Amino acid sequence: MTTTTVGTTTVGTSAADIEFHYDLGNDFYALWLDETLSYSAAVWDGIAPGEPDTTALPRAQRAKLDLHLDLAGAASDAGFRLLDVGCGWGGLLTHAVLTGRAGEATGLTLSRAQHAHVRGLALPGVDVRLESWDGHRPERPYDGIVSIGAFEHFATADMDAAGRLAAYRGYFERCHGWLRPGARMSLQTIAYDGVTGGDGPVGSFVAAEVFPGAALPRLGEIVTAGDPYFAVTAVRASAEDYARTLGAWSARLLRARAEAEALVGPDGFRRYRRYLRACEVTFLRGAATLYRIGFRRRDEPLRLPV
Repeated sequence: MTTTTVGTTTVGTSAADIEFHYDLGNDFYALWLDETLSYSAAVWDGIAPGEPDTTALPRAQRAKLDLHLDLAGAASDAGFRLLDVGCGWGGLLTHAVLTGRAGEATGLTLSRAQHAHVRGLALPGVDVRLESWDGHRPERPYDGIVSIGAFEHFATADMDAAGRLAAYRGYFERCHGWLRPGARMSLQTIAYDGVTGGDGPVGSFVAAEVFPGAALPRLGEIVTAGDPYFAVTAVRASAEDYARTLGAWSARLLRARAEAEALVGPDGFRRYRRYLRACEVTFLRGAATLYRIGFRRRDEPLRLPV
């Protein structure tokens, strides 16, 4: 396994804001995430509501990882080169290389804690980089790209509509350049649905206390930004998947209250319990949704009217 340390970004959420959230402590997140340390909505198809989360949550998370590898075209191929943009604690990287669905995998994160964790796994064929997507310069094309839960950090709340679209389009342009002809890509992101923005007590609390510097896209922005470079192959809206995932996390955090308070203090525990419950309600109300989108690289970018 190789590592590269860069740690910078010029677009979207700053590295400092990323670390404010994700570097709270690997041990704290391990208390309430599942064994894959997947910090994004799982796929709950076929998993009965009554199954204990100790077995149901990891099964649902691995189903999510397989779904995205499918969308990115990662079959069992020792030569497949995969890029994970926003790799978190390496759940997708681990699953891809240990199941043989990718022979080489590169992960990008701006969190030093996540970078150290993935590096410590010493996964064969994995290159983890403390690096933003806008600073990434691969030596060779990739065969597939997956990004789960990072797109929310590619724009900031102070950007206007044109600025957000430019940031998103810049990402798709880079991905097009990184991929070989005919390659596929997968994206999972929270998005606004039925509201105009993140105003209100829940949005203000999350922005100030949990996820500073992040902004949610709308589906139209994603499709418009990506259209010159990619054809959409699949779209799945799954607000219920995130609501159920958040419910499982919240229950696990509550069971681990004593350990959590020892790590982050009573105020930290209460803040995260409020955050998880507030977000669960947001998805149940339909104020936000979750999109899983598959893309196929266009051979040449389209020339669209300005």
